[in-house]
Amino acid sequence: MKKISSRELKRLMKRAKLDMEEVPDIEKITFHYRDGRQTAIYNPIVTKITISNQTTYQIVGEEEEEEAVHIEINEEDIQIIMDQTGVDRATAIKVLEMTNGDLAEAIMLLKKE
Repeated sequence: MKKISSRELKRLMKRAKLDMEEVPDIEKITFHYRDGRQTAIYNPIVTKITISNQTTYQIVGEEEEEEAVHIEINEEDIQIIMDQTGVDRATAIKVLEMTNGDLAEAIMLLKKE
């Protein structure tokens, strides 16, 4: 099998519209599951891979289960989220739980979608 030089590899990647870059300075990535569990990846090495305008992230790091944090969410916060974003009650509650009750973050997250 013929060895490919780094220059040739870059040329092939460009031709295939494939771009890879490392995303620096990430300390932690957290996955939030629907059942309330959380998994954190500490000190991850994150690589952003773009192929024909579609982006994928590869994450390598130390995995650690985290306990789900149960927070009190009041009716007023739920109503504010529903009024500001137009989402239903269940979605408002889910996003408030995901953002640990942070109203501003919840609204920004919903408006981004």
